[in-house]
Amino acid sequence: MNTVARVQHEVAEDPTQFISTSATDRAAVDYLNQLFRDAARKGASDVHIEIRKDGGMVRLRIQGELETVATARLQDAREYNNKIRMKCKLALIEHQSSLDGKFRFDVDGRFVDVRVSILPLPDGQSIVCRLLDQSKSLKKLSELSMPDYVRQGINHIIQQPQGLFLVTGPTGSGKTTTLYGVLQQLNTPKVKIITIEDPIEFEINGIVQACLTPKMSFAGALKSMLRQDPDAILVGEIRDTETARIAVQAALTGHIVLSTLHTNSATLTLNRLIDLGVDPNSLSAAMGGFMAQRLVRSLCPHCRRQVPINAAHVNMIVSTGIEAEHVANFAHLYEVNPHGCAECIEGWKGREPIFELIMPTPEAQIAIDTVDFKGFAQAANLQSQYTTLKQSAMLLVLQGITTLQEAIAVTGSSNTNTEASIHEE
Repeated sequence: MNTVARVQHEVAEDPTQFISTSATDRAAVDYLNQLFRDAARKGASDVHIEIRKDGGMVRLRIQGELETVATARLQDAREYNNKIRMKCKLALIEHQSSLDGKFRFDVDGRFVDVRVSILPLPDGQSIVCRLLDQSKSLKKLSELSMPDYVRQGINHIIQQPQGLFLVTGPTGSGKTTTLYGVLQQLNTPKVKIITIEDPIEFEINGIVQACLTPKMSFAGALKSMLRQDPDAILVGEIRDTETARIAVQAALTGHIVLSTLHTNSATLTLNRLIDLGVDPNSLSAAMGGFMAQRLVRSLCPHCRRQVPINAAHVNMIVSTGIEAEHVANFAHLYEVNPHGCAECIEGWKGREPIFELIMPTPEAQIAIDTVDFKGFAQAANLQSQYTTLKQSAMLLVLQGITTLQEAIAVTGSSNTNTEASIHEE
């Protein structure tokens, strides 16, 4: 049996549930099998298991919020740690180094892949498991939830023969969903697309997807990808100077380059790239577009509560830059029903993205070329499609999609006095 066939055989034979291997681990095995299946059914994005000297705690991240689901005796928590390590084929006795692993489990006839991160603590372990439900169908850009002006802007960017398109935001802000939507939009037999990811989250037919290895970095993979005659390239994340510089050069030589970056806003993308040592003249010419995004929880449309809009609400919304004349068109906002209904979880139902998109206008490119951070922000404000993350969130508030408190929690507030008065009501 050749190497590829052997690996495929091993994957096929790998059990999709935790297996008991001794007389003392049955309870832990049963609990973990139930925990991960319940997490998948609830739509959790992550399972957190924190093990300390006095015991363990299990939490799920659902719709962006952490929810404690159980506590455990120290002996049981340690057994959870051992079973997860065994499932990922990780060393049981290594407690000084961080470890990464993966496994797959089945639930209700579908498979869910799990990325595992184990962080050693002075008195225990922190285990975080990211759930990737392979049954979820990937959507094209045209199918993603976003304002038409944002979708049109992205379409314009990716229809160009070359350019660097960066999506920024923290972990769990929907960056991967957006970029996979772009890949789906570009994915035709006439377009050669190559990705380098860490790890590959979803497999897409027709796209060449590579994964980081201990011997292959993002920068090294990107150099190799350019020799593969690609039309479009996805680099999972720009983490260092070398990767940033190669990505910019690739975008200058006839390639669409997609990647992510950790910044708080689209305007701060310029600051971050300059900090990484990217040549501003090259960046100006290579810029395809910079976009920041976040996710806010969506109100359940079946049980949300209508409240009259008041002066404090108006002041908070207007303070983000939304015109008072626009706010005056709305007589009501909506609040969450904490009791929920049969259609939701405690009044919330899913999450909605908010965006801040900057296009490569002449004014923006001049600001990049001269490293004028203030001028770059001013150039962004001149663009018709541009809204800040705060403004994008407030527009969803006015539409009744989320609450004012949720918008503030996700994007912050520029008016602490008004925020305090809102929470006092």
